[in-house]
Amino acid sequence: MNGAPLDLLTLDWPHGALRVSPVGAMLTELVFHLPDGPFAPFARPHWSPDDPLLGALPAHLRRLGAEFVCLPFGVGGPLDGIAPGWSEFGLDLCNDPPHGLAANATWRVEEQGADHIRLALDYPTDHAVRRLTRTLAVRPDAPALDLELVIDVRRATRLPLGLHPILSLDVPPEGLHIQARFRRGLTYPAAVPGGAMRAAIGRDFATLAAVPSRTGGFIDLARLPKAEPMEDVLQLCGVEGAVEAVFSERGAVLSLDWDQDLLPSCLLWISDRALAGAPWDGRYRGLGIEPIAACFDFAEPVSLADNPIVAAGTPTCLAATPERPTILRYSLAARPLPRR
Repeated sequence: MNGAPLDLLTLDWPHGALRVSPVGAMLTELVFHLPDGPFAPFARPHWSPDDPLLGALPAHLRRLGAEFVCLPFGVGGPLDGIAPGWSEFGLDLCNDPPHGLAANATWRVEEQGADHIRLALDYPTDHAVRRLTRTLAVRPDAPALDLELVIDVRRATRLPLGLHPILSLDVPPEGLHIQARFRRGLTYPAAVPGGAMRAAIGRDFATLAAVPSRTGGFIDLARLPKAEPMEDVLQLCGVEGAVEAVFSERGAVLSLDWDQDLLPSCLLWISDRALAGAPWDGRYRGLGIEPIAACFDFAEPVSLADNPIVAAGTPTCLAATPERPTILRYSLAARPLPRR
């Protein structure tokens, strides 16, 4: 990671290296040092954040790094093919900016030490959120990163919140295996923009290995990427334990663990060569494995409503009070895949 731009914060330790941008407090690069060499599991954009052709693109899309915080989580926008029972919730509403201030504003650097970086973001005075504080701390004796998000609020409120790690799908077909335990899986309740949706609209599933297919039968979405481009969004409700991504050709595993009492779901955003417009240009290859308290990637009012996910027993926002901060802890860790 030599030659990092001057605006990036850098942290190197015996088991890895990382770079953080104050814009969105975004972890833009993360490399783990494993016994057989470097392991860089995250997607990286093929565009420059300073490209004038990107126009008014939201700040988080200009950089689109390894991991960032979204509050309020969600994007929203016009959709076709909305499933029965979903049209009344305003799925066409939009968050402004997409994924909230946290993902797009410039955070204040509060502290940088040999093993950690701490940043903070003050929200506008009329917002229920007063301040976010984000700490990234390396484990000195392991290829692992411990992260903490502290949420201070001015008044009791409910917040759609999400974390946004994005893994690289630039691997051989079905060379990445997702391992996840969850209570209930849901396919997107509308046609995913991009015209390359592989899952059926508005269906339940019990395992990623057998997701209802749009063409009939089932498709294995535990093993990615597929040979053809695709754009799909799935929500795993009631996640239990860490979600792991096995990179079989690289011989490495990335483990993502978090407080599932606060973020009970995980959104899977499979974006592989299907989005044609700028900045994607049919080249982007990313897998979002996104712990959330939200309703898919819909706008804030949808997550705050009594939507079908809430009705089935999974919260789509978290409650925060001014009496004490809400503290979310999570981790990213790597290890070699055992040899057979």
